[in-house]
Amino acid sequence: MLARPAIRLRMDFATIRVTIRRKLESGRLPLEKAARVLGRSATGEACDACDMTIGPGQLALDGLARKPGTKVMQLHLRCFELWTQERYSLLRERDRRPAGLSSLERQPA
Repeated sequence: MLARPAIRLRMDFATIRVTIRRKLESGRLPLEKAARVLGRSATGEACDACDMTIGPGQLALDGLARKPGTKVMQLHLRCFELWTQERYSLLRERDRRPAGLSSLERQPA
């Protein structure tokens, strides 16, 4: 039985974007910028953003957080890009709205 490819051309990046946004809002992914990012060949670990396997031979990015004691994020390249975009988007939204209201709680007018 063949393993499911980690990142495919048909992957639903909109779904991954929503997953990343929820993880940012819940604190499961850091909102602060990574202090250092290192690229390496993956060894089959799970991506912290999409929870899929980063397959052997794929590029894995390790994001080192600024907070001491915070674990290293392991992400697919595309998931790292989406995390960066969602992080910036969430920070901009927080600057524009009243404190204490998450983007998931806001209802369209």
